[in-house]
Amino acid sequence: MSAVAQDAAPPERTDRRTTAAPLALTLPALAMMLVFFVVPLAVFAVYSFLSGALFSVSGPFTIESYLDALRSSLTRVLAKNSAIVGLLAATTTVFLSLPIAYWLRYVAGRWRTLVLFLITATFFASYLVRIYAWRSILGESGLLNSGLQRLGVIDDPLGFLLYNKFSVTIALVHIFLPYVVLVLYAGFNPLSSALLESAQDLGANAFLRWRRVILPLMAAPTATAFVFVFVLSAGDYVTPQLIGGTDGVLLGVEVQAEFKAVGNFPLGAATSFLMLAAFVLCYALTIIALRLARLDRIRWST
Repeated sequence: MSAVAQDAAPPERTDRRTTAAPLALTLPALAMMLVFFVVPLAVFAVYSFLSGALFSVSGPFTIESYLDALRSSLTRVLAKNSAIVGLLAATTTVFLSLPIAYWLRYVAGRWRTLVLFLITATFFASYLVRIYAWRSILGESGLLNSGLQRLGVIDDPLGFLLYNKFSVTIALVHIFLPYVVLVLYAGFNPLSSALLESAQDLGANAFLRWRRVILPLMAAPTATAFVFVFVLSAGDYVTPQLIGGTDGVLLGVEVQAEFKAVGNFPLGAATSFLMLAAFVLCYALTIIALRLARLDRIRWST
């Protein structure tokens, strides 16, 4: 019996080492998350319950900053703008990305590697460079207006193309399109082409294959991509400042102004947490809707 016990002991020590190894590997990532995410979030949370102005904060704890943000008519208008731009950007990006990802997965063939490289290469272009590129394209003296005038389509430049929600949405779609294409392409990877061939053999045309096969199976990654673009677009503050004008200002611009221009840290932090709560609510509603429809995961077979 003692010999058996001695033989059984080493595997237990091995199991402990096996369990400890993944924990040790995750410690650097956990430390980074703690320092660069949890701690700043905690500081913002404390600021949001304080009072302050002109780059200073003071106690006691209060919810007045939250009440001020909720009562502000400007905050409501900018929140509406953020919701509109976020929904437009997310819907447009997903609508354009789905067929591109489908083509890459099932049709591209030998062109797949080249197209994926070109999509990935867009990440090397600076965020600001892409925004200024659209500013040059959509401006009154930009490429689009100049081209239309030379073709005789218009006599005067189209001023409504820039400094509004439209220009902000176009720039955001351009910025997030490569990310969403790659996310949806990864979502298509587990889906065998045999599924589409079987649907075609059963008499389903292209529209029915998309409605009955592709979209239900791609519901989870598509919803993920939609929420991803919506949150980042609705909370963006750089693009609206450069090409948004007065009509395309979003809520993120107000938060940035409260911190940098006005110096009201508690109000900026409170507005940020209200935005975060709204985004978490949108995410939760998306998850609940997917689970109720039983579309929260890809179900596929070959």
